[in-house]
Amino acid sequence: MRGLRWAVGIATGVAVLCLACGVMGAPALADPPPTRSGPPLEPRDADPASSTQPDDHHLEPRSSEPIDSELTTMRPYAVGLLAALSAVTVAALLWSGLLQWLVAQKTRQLRQELSERRQAEAALRASELRLRDVTEAASDWIWEMDANLRFTYLSERFYALTGIASQQVLGQTRWEIAAIHSAADQRKWRQHQELLARRLPFRDFVYQTKLTGHDGGRYLKISGKPILDGQGQFQGYRGTGTDITEQVKAEAALYESELRLRRIIDLVPHMIFARDRRGHFLLANRAAADAYGMTVEKLVHREQPISPDANQDLEQMRADDLEVMESGVAKLIAEETFTDPAGQVRTLQTLKIPFIEPGLNDTAVLSVAIDITEQKHAKEEVARMRLYLKNIIDSMPSMLIGVDPWGYITVLNQPAEQAGGASWEAAQGRFFGEVFPRLESQFEQVRQAIRLGHSIKTPRMTLDVEGELHYADVMVYPLMAEGASGAVIRVDDVTARVRIESMMVQTEKMLSVGGLAAGMAHEINNPLGAILQGSQNIQRRLAPDLPQNRAAAEALGIDLHQINRYLEARHIPRFLEGIREAGARAAKIVTDMLSFSRRSEARFVPVDLEELLETVLRLAASDYDLKKRYDFKRIAIVRDYDPRLLLLYCDKTEIEQVILNLLKNAAQAMAEEETPAPTITLRTRREADHGLIEVIDNGPGIEEKTLKRVFEPFFTTKEVGVGTGLGLSVSYFIITEQHHGRLSVTSKPGQGACFSIRLPLIGEASP
Repeated sequence: MRGLRWAVGIATGVAVLCLACGVMGAPALADPPPTRSGPPLEPRDADPASSTQPDDHHLEPRSSEPIDSELTTMRPYAVGLLAALSAVTVAALLWSGLLQWLVAQKTRQLRQELSERRQAEAALRASELRLRDVTEAASDWIWEMDANLRFTYLSERFYALTGIASQQVLGQTRWEIAAIHSAADQRKWRQHQELLARRLPFRDFVYQTKLTGHDGGRYLKISGKPILDGQGQFQGYRGTGTDITEQVKAEAALYESELRLRRIIDLVPHMIFARDRRGHFLLANRAAADAYGMTVEKLVHREQPISPDANQDLEQMRADDLEVMESGVAKLIAEETFTDPAGQVRTLQTLKIPFIEPGLNDTAVLSVAIDITEQKHAKEEVARMRLYLKNIIDSMPSMLIGVDPWGYITVLNQPAEQAGGASWEAAQGRFFGEVFPRLESQFEQVRQAIRLGHSIKTPRMTLDVEGELHYADVMVYPLMAEGASGAVIRVDDVTARVRIESMMVQTEKMLSVGGLAAGMAHEINNPLGAILQGSQNIQRRLAPDLPQNRAAAEALGIDLHQINRYLEARHIPRFLEGIREAGARAAKIVTDMLSFSRRSEARFVPVDLEELLETVLRLAASDYDLKKRYDFKRIAIVRDYDPRLLLLYCDKTEIEQVILNLLKNAAQAMAEEETPAPTITLRTRREADHGLIEVIDNGPGIEEKTLKRVFEPFFTTKEVGVGTGLGLSVSYFIITEQHHGRLSVTSKPGQGACFSIRLPLIGEASP
């Protein structure tokens, strides 16, 4: 309209302008009057009315000149009028075009608004249809209540979801259709009614209906907000609801399942717990809570994790948890220690399994820890008892071999391991004849002992051990224990016993010979005494200085001096002296033999060491074997006696036996190897607390492997029948056990041997 007003104004202005131009231009357009010489004619006064509205007499016919004059006068006015009409026509045309443009513009605007309204209506209908479809397809329904809080509307989904007809609900309040069973339900409804009385919105209010629908009463969850009119007056409530019966049942079943699982894991005596990266407990059973001295709820809902400083064992546990989280691989910890609140150290065997905690979206660790403290103690006790029993059987000198009915090894003791050259673990499961080839022949005895149920003995079984003949008693015992099957083979090395038995026979012979020798020595002493006495009497009765000799010679007329000169010329006194010395020497030998062979109790007395050594040398010189087979006189004897060591507190006979044995061994070794310039040195030295006696030879020496066994009973390097292997072992026993001293040997092949005897200087050796 504003544009229309502008167009009318423009058209009016143009018309007025055209009319004004016509009036002003009329004189100029009229024919000019005739030229006069006189002054111009004055125009005739006329009023406006006469000019615009001529009187009737003006219409009357006039003469042509007046008419032409008037026409000429009227022409400018006509032109102006025509111009004005033209301007009005143009303005009308402009006005008409403007109106048409405005109508077209308005038409387009109306069409656009109509199109937009149609589109909006279509979108609204589509939105309404979509909302209806969504509402019908959704698990919620729409409800409305009036100002009295009674149901006025329920959507169709209510019946479809709950199975409760709308007619049963409309017109009632919510608490009238609710099932209220407990005091907790009453408190819940009272709080809900108070909220509704304050006209406040609410969300997710859950209650159970007493109206039966699908499968009995239903659980409903509703949300709503108050409805207000334009003046803000309360009109009721509108909201949505959903049937959560299945959810409630599922939650109840889940709760029952969790409760059942909780009861189950609480019944498990082992610790079951889960921890996150920070050490918080996500899950724990009663055993785990008891181990930490807490309840399950307190342990799981503990805000701060248990500090490793509170329990040093937890630091390692935390490190193991982090390792499992980082690697993502389960880990079995065979043993780890844990100190409980009572301060007792417990041993756990723990399996740690990584898993993703849904609520944390991070890795956690599930741990199952078995308390193996008692089992470990029992295992240690079993191991201790097993070791104790093994030490017992290992301490036995007999070989013990446990086998099953098929002869495969189950048990070995230490002597058996040494004899077979294989440890128990290495020999277990192998056939015993493979490990002990010399006993393979006993397999039949093993089978027979198991079959008959009694032991079988094989006495004095001969064995070749490193080229030496050994004897063994083999006893096979069937295992009689309940449920056990197999046998135990016991092998006793009776070589020493066999040799001792042989030695006992030989000893009996030697004792008999010794008795004969003692009797013979006593018998020999009588003629020796007569010989010594007779030789001494001959010397005395030839002596010229005795009065009786001179008197007898004078009575016979014999010159006693001449007789002595004759005897000296014939060396008779020297022969007589030789007879006396030989008899005295023989008497000394008999005395030494009787002293050495005499059985007597050990008597520790101070003994002259040099005299003892000289006595032993005389005995060695008179020994038949040393004299005839080894030519003891060919051996040079070097005496290196310490003058500070004169007396030793010992048993003279036993020490003589030891030194004589050492001298004989040295002489035999040097004779067998034909040692050039054989020499034996007897050396004595006084030490701080001991008296030292050394027997040194320059013979072939002793090898290292022989040196380690030189004092073992029955060990000998001599041929069978030459030596018994008891000489050095008996000597070692006499020195170490009887005299509390030390007997040692040092030797190298080709450099001779040195046997050292150290005896206490004071009476320590007294038994």
